[in-house]
Amino acid sequence: MENIVFLPFELIIEILLRLPVKPLLRFRCVSKSWLSLISSNTFATSHFEHAASHRRLLTKRSALQPLSIDLDSSLQDASASASLNLDFIRSQRCVEVRGCCRGFLCFYNGTHIYLLNPSTGLIKQIPDSPIILNHHYELLCGFAYYQPTDDYLIVSGFGEDDDAPVTSPTKLMIFSLRANKWKPIEVASHLPYRETSVSENTPKCGLFLNGSIHWMVHNYETSKNVIIAFDLKEMTISKIALPDDFIFSYSNNHSIYYDLLEVRGLISAFVKDLNTVKIWVMQKYGVHSSWTKIIQFSLDPVLHKELYIACLTKCGDIVGINDVVGLVKLNDKGQLLESLLFDGYALVVYTESLFSLPSTGQT
Repeated sequence: MENIVFLPFELIIEILLRLPVKPLLRFRCVSKSWLSLISSNTFATSHFEHAASHRRLLTKRSALQPLSIDLDSSLQDASASASLNLDFIRSQRCVEVRGCCRGFLCFYNGTHIYLLNPSTGLIKQIPDSPIILNHHYELLCGFAYYQPTDDYLIVSGFGEDDDAPVTSPTKLMIFSLRANKWKPIEVASHLPYRETSVSENTPKCGLFLNGSIHWMVHNYETSKNVIIAFDLKEMTISKIALPDDFIFSYSNNHSIYYDLLEVRGLISAFVKDLNTVKIWVMQKYGVHSSWTKIIQFSLDPVLHKELYIACLTKCGDIVGINDVVGLVKLNDKGQLLESLLFDGYALVVYTESLFSLPSTGQT
């Protein structure tokens, strides 16, 4: 009879922490101890912080289910893509992403706001904001996690209509999942900023990092783009200057794209100007002199000078969207590595997680 070798439970934990979310969900059926372990918030936190957490791109495909693509795998690997059965997205033509953090996405489907963990299928509808939209338009939105109170927060920034002065007051509303209600936030008397969204019909979606939600906006007082940051603890807005050489030239013949990214846990900015792509990283948060240009290249002619950057992979490859080629992956020299055609559009890049939502209060 062969000897049976039992692994120490500590070693089993280390092995499980290195696995993707999908098999972990299946492994909850192995035993009660595995169910308890994998379902715990402690394990979910450790797993999310571990390198095993994969970044995925969620796309909306015409008349089809949304598709989630593992960006750290080959785009040609069919097993790296999975359709998601999300009826509340599939049944709506208007789908806006309000932000993502810790594996959760915040969606507005034209009727209601939802929080969703695509990896586990957990979904929760959020009460509608009480703000009256007459003579206002939503220009900023964001979604974040506030660790001190284990709470998820949704932020919406509303401005006066386009005929009003550019320095009209901005109204901020914030939703607390734990309190299960919206409340107004007092900010400076005027914010001379306008969103710089890729789509003029949707609010600018913020990037959550370092306890703040960040947006790249246009300052009409200086005629320059700037980053504004909403601090979740202080409930205040501050500004972060972009790199000194963050400049570009408008052209009637070519699209210009620019926005914020997260690169290795750091805030990053990119611009696609005519035929050139540039990416900067702020090595030390809030320190202007720490802005460092990490990538600059000319676009491959096959891309027809069109590229919107979605993210950088763990190995430093660039994932972007091209109107002609589709989803593309480039190296840091701009050389096209692979591509994937899809009949839809990108929604959001997110990181897999096992997180659940905290309990909520009553409305």
